[in-house]
Amino acid sequence: MNERDTAVWWAKVRSGGPQRASAGSPSPAGMRRLIEADAQSVWLLPNIPSSAGPQVLAEYRQQAVTLQDAAGTLRVLASCLRCCWPDPGTDPWPGQPADLARVDRVLEQLTPGRDQRSRQRLLTAALRRLEAARWVLQTAGRVRLGPRVATWGPLELSTVRELWRMIPDPDSDMRPQRQEAR
Repeated sequence: MNERDTAVWWAKVRSGGPQRASAGSPSPAGMRRLIEADAQSVWLLPNIPSSAGPQVLAEYRQQAVTLQDAAGTLRVLASCLRCCWPDPGTDPWPGQPADLARVDRVLEQLTPGRDQRSRQRLLTAALRRLEAARWVLQTAGRVRLGPRVATWGPLELSTVRELWRMIPDPDSDMRPQRQEAR
């Protein structure tokens, strides 16, 4: 890859965050290459040191974004993590696709008191925000973890693994059981 092509890739990453490329394409210098599960494409992310400050992270579209509903969006990300990362002993990337219905079941347990309509609005809006930042990737009725989860360092990943254990399992029903009147 020549200097011009490398500069073009860096410009793309700086303007749009992580970029998807075909599997056979060369890697620009200084970028991390994440292979998709089907090995047909890769994601290119900048190798940014963990000591990078907020301005550097913002320049490469890797900053923590201020969210309209930060708590709700984080609950949706937690739900996606629980459904798309079945084994916290492994790396979260690329994870496994999960049906949105499973993600919604976890979200229901994380947001008690929300009705189905309110929860669906939260899920839809949060997934849009998370996909724009490449934390998740969506297809029709399914979601999977995005390439940004591969940027977690060992300390963050250790914390996320501990939090994963606290997130309800999508196959369990932890809601309180109602007593039937006799």
